[in-house]
Amino acid sequence: MRDRSPTRNAIPSGRTIGGVVPAPRTPGAVVLVHGTFENAYANWNGLAPILAERGYCVYALNYGNSTGIAFLNGTGDLIENAEEIGPFVDRVLASTGATQVDLVGHSQGGAISRYYANLIAPEKVNQVIGLAPSSHPTTLSGITELGKLVRLFGAAMGVLYLVELPAAAQQADQSPAPQAPFYQQVNGGGETIPGMSYTTIVTRRDQVVTPWQRGQITAGPGADVDNIVIQDVCAIDQSEHVSLPFSKNVAQIVLNKLDPDDERRVRCYPQAPITGNTQLIG
Repeated sequence: MRDRSPTRNAIPSGRTIGGVVPAPRTPGAVVLVHGTFENAYANWNGLAPILAERGYCVYALNYGNSTGIAFLNGTGDLIENAEEIGPFVDRVLASTGATQVDLVGHSQGGAISRYYANLIAPEKVNQVIGLAPSSHPTTLSGITELGKLVRLFGAAMGVLYLVELPAAAQQADQSPAPQAPFYQQVNGGGETIPGMSYTTIVTRRDQVVTPWQRGQITAGPGADVDNIVIQDVCAIDQSEHVSLPFSKNVAQIVLNKLDPDDERRVRCYPQAPITGNTQLIG
């Protein structure tokens, strides 16, 4: 069961701190990047212990707090949020002695991880794994389209900026107007860079990043992209946007991507929407 306790900047079990050396087979440390209105604990208390159990150095940051509410993060400007990843990654590299990190992000966390990897410090990133990432602007299950129809969309976006929630406004599909500068920058010149590996894990039940295909990305020259739909891997996994990081099946896919030499079968555990079910997996 997912723990949604709004603990102030709490750290999920399995997050390592200073001086830990990565397990021999791992390429580096793993940095977990939460989504909008989330925090490190609420987003990663399912996956972090699983990764740590397999010997990974696991780190999770809190970023983008524009509201002053300690446990409600990922609300600031998207580009500024992506820039916050940099100092954290630098501390992780200094602590572990690793030369690169693997970035695993949920929702907005997947999008800003790709921005950091593509546009800020590609030399410091081994790969990007996005869980239901907001790779492209979302219609929010049609809410943005309804807003445009009744001519309230612009007012709603203005309110989000007024109450210090720019990330929510910037991830909304603003077409036919230009999309937010974040998306123009991260997607405008191609969605990938040569030599980088990317994985997206999306769900057909996503009610936040919609249509769900907007979580996927297109490979450019020299990039390796694997777009995975969780129901194609396990039909009885009914994870939606919020519970996807708490799926045992997703956890195994992430483990396989982190260490292809130790790839294991996804056992296809049943997963109900909302609840999540990430006890340690075998």
